[in-house]
Amino acid sequence: MYNHGMPNKQHRISKVRPPKERRLTILGVEALGPDEVSMRVRVRLCKPLAALFDTLPPKRRGEVVEAGLRALGLLEEVSDGEKASR
Repeated sequence: MYNHGMPNKQHRISKVRPPKERRLTILGVEALGPDEVSMRVRVRLCKPLAALFDTLPPKRRGEVVEAGLRALGLLEEVSDGEKASR
């Protein structure tokens, strides 16, 4: 169905909107890598640890979680499981 006289909003926005990389830079945010995801998790910690964890930037929080999983010997299990499912 042809929309007489009504401009296509998406067409106009794509011309005005800056590239994604520029928008992220303006916001002070780093784009996710190809194999990265952003997620919310709930954890139980003592208050001082929770306060410290909360001050870390997202990338550093991920490094902390990865180091903890590796220290507990759980990271290898995940890697082996992923390899087996591929």
